[in-house]
Amino acid sequence: MRTFALVMAASAICGAAAAQPAQPTLPKAFSDYSQPDITPGLCKNVSPAETQCVIPAMTAGLYAVTAGGTSTATAADAVQKIAIQVGAASCGARQTDPKKKPWPVSTPKTLSYSCVVNVLTDKALIVTATYADLNAKKDPKGPTLAVKRLPWSGILMVEPAGAVQQ
Repeated sequence: MRTFALVMAASAICGAAAAQPAQPTLPKAFSDYSQPDITPGLCKNVSPAETQCVIPAMTAGLYAVTAGGTSTATAADAVQKIAIQVGAASCGARQTDPKKKPWPVSTPKTLSYSCVVNVLTDKALIVTATYADLNAKKDPKGPTLAVKRLPWSGILMVEPAGAVQQ
């Protein structure tokens, strides 16, 4: 009975995957551009506080950027902060709050943060993860940084414009 259930679940998953439409490609307006995978070979650790990846020139498309930093608390009220920068644009930052979630001394923790960026560039862009801590010791390998290609949705922007009730 258990085997039958597993076979049915696998069939449903495979059937759903086969029914999915092909991933949309970049529009013809971007025919001189590509949306390459940003592989680990395009990334380098600069220091225990910084890692960088390169998005090549002539790139267009949507990418998910995820950064993570690891430290081990050395004293009470330890804090971590991770930030992502894509070229001249900030993706934002995340910081822990020791008052909301205490971090025990001698315990390693990883703080991660993600953002999505829509790229259209003629020049290479540097993606930077910057990691800082307080009352903690950083992992000497530095922050992790991954830039993952996402499918093109065909939508350049959606933004709320407000609502009015009369």
